[in-house]
Amino acid sequence: MRIYSEKTLKDILEIPISVENVGKTFNVVKSVAEIMIGKGCRQFYFTGCGSSYYSAMLISFPLLVEDIDVGVYVLPSSEIIMYYSNRLSKDCCLIAVSRSGETAETLDVLKIGREKGVFSVVITINEKSRARNYVDSYLYIDVGIERGVVMTKSFFSMTLAGLMLTRSIVGMISGKIYDITSQLPILKEYVENVINGREKIFSLARSYVEKGVKRFVFLGSGPAYPIALEGSLKLKESTYIATEALHALEFRHGPIATVGENQVIVVLNQDGESYSYVYKLYKELLSMGSYVLRLSSRDVDENTITIARTDFEELNVLSAIVPLQLFAYGYASALGLDIDNPRNLVEVVRQY
Repeated sequence: MRIYSEKTLKDILEIPISVENVGKTFNVVKSVAEIMIGKGCRQFYFTGCGSSYYSAMLISFPLLVEDIDVGVYVLPSSEIIMYYSNRLSKDCCLIAVSRSGETAETLDVLKIGREKGVFSVVITINEKSRARNYVDSYLYIDVGIERGVVMTKSFFSMTLAGLMLTRSIVGMISGKIYDITSQLPILKEYVENVINGREKIFSLARSYVEKGVKRFVFLGSGPAYPIALEGSLKLKESTYIATEALHALEFRHGPIATVGENQVIVVLNQDGESYSYVYKLYKELLSMGSYVLRLSSRDVDENTITIARTDFEELNVLSAIVPLQLFAYGYASALGLDIDNPRNLVEVVRQY
């Protein structure tokens, strides 16, 4: 029998060592945060395209929720180009995420930022890219190349590096100490355990294929919303089936009408401000007879895949992307598809 998607699986299997490698960049990341604070940045724009945009969304979370006086805006690169470029000025800081550093829209945003005197940073796993020509700080995250077209290892690694950056910024503004690096061993151990137990996730994915499920809804609140978006995207671009992602409690406002269809509702239910609200929704969905797959570290039951338990909510939800990546891999393989060669996708979008 043919073995599908070896490249993508190898990328996922390298995430634990990527956690270590990202941790080694902390001093460099912290120095970039110091420069940004020294520049007086109080307006932060985060941007990217596709998975990199969802990464930027999660990276922005610490600045959004902590009690500090800053403006935070998270937009796809194309939207900044078409509608918001006039908002960029020398008083802003721009943080872009791009696996290749060559994405067309993101490069153009960086060019606009350079023309307007914006202090800009790009987070990338490409050591040499054209983005170097348009940024003040080039955060190269050395985790090796990504073999697959679908972003897995790079999403995790760039997001983790970005969270180290924003937590450092928050700490410098607030005067608090956020020791995010102390939590990396916990994160690494969690990912290793998920990878070692991946056959259970593959088996679960196969079971849904056997049941004829071809629709998935991903729900997340707070920092889990970008992971819901990314989990939905991973499954969609790997298998071509219908998926969508919503803010968790928005499901009651219309989409709940789809309960009764042959679908799986994936609920991200991390410990945090949203926990009790999302857990209540989860129990309601179970009582309605839905197929529900829950990711959480609390109240674990037979429908729950556990996620990491660190001191940072954003790290816990980031950990959830690993079982979701493995689930997409297992579902695609059960369908006989090859994630390494997804239909219509390219590694770098060079025009728009």
